[in-house]
Amino acid sequence: MRNVFVLQIAMIGVILFGCGQKSANARNNDAQRENEQQRDEKLEKTGNENSTGKFLITNRSVGYFTIGSSWQKFADAYNYKYVQGFGTCVDACCDGGFDLGKVITDTGDEPTVENPEITIGALIFDESESETKHKSNPNVFYVSSDNCSGWYWKDKISFMLVYSDAFKTKEGIGVGTVLEKFQEIFGKFVITIGWLEEDANAIQIQIKAYPNIAFILDDEDAIGGYEKLSSFEGQTVTISDFKKNTQIKRLIIQ
Repeated sequence: MRNVFVLQIAMIGVILFGCGQKSANARNNDAQRENEQQRDEKLEKTGNENSTGKFLITNRSVGYFTIGSSWQKFADAYNYKYVQGFGTCVDACCDGGFDLGKVITDTGDEPTVENPEITIGALIFDESESETKHKSNPNVFYVSSDNCSGWYWKDKISFMLVYSDAFKTKEGIGVGTVLEKFQEIFGKFVITIGWLEEDANAIQIQIKAYPNIAFILDDEDAIGGYEKLSSFEGQTVTISDFKKNTQIKRLIIQ
């Protein structure tokens, strides 16, 4: 009888301990969610005050926008309006994305963002040719182009294109930086020439300091222009192949 009583006490202790553990885990999860919410609220609240964080480019982020994370909740911190559409197009294959800027123009066809400051590349949800497969899911949208189609998350970032000169790396590098300044800070570099005819971002600089960032140039700034650069497709050139004071036109964080 005594053994039975001891066993019952032990079982009650195990149950209470398990409940205590579950309760502790629940409290930890609640605390983590609360900390994350407070962090997000703090970022939104101080969006116009913290100019350093607000405009800092890193290997994974542009200001408050971070690869793999939400972007819509931070758009207000920059007073951005946005239009859903394409992210980038290469060889008539377009992925989903959103143009962000200050002004939306609606000419009767489709609304467009005037002078976009950032393009958010949406994260792929399902590569599918079906326009109705995920129609009931409000969190995704469908994009179709000549060579590919699929469904994309509305609020998850796959990559970002930066057109605004407000965003800079900690060294002060961004859109509008001239190649001479870039070389002064990072040393000698090469410029890779991709498929000029089908890729608007074919002319890229990539460096070890920022392996996830491509600094994009335009062919019009090359000495000899498109015609000369086209003979270097798939190869590299140097700063000497571009005009003096050539500027970085945009950045891709991916």
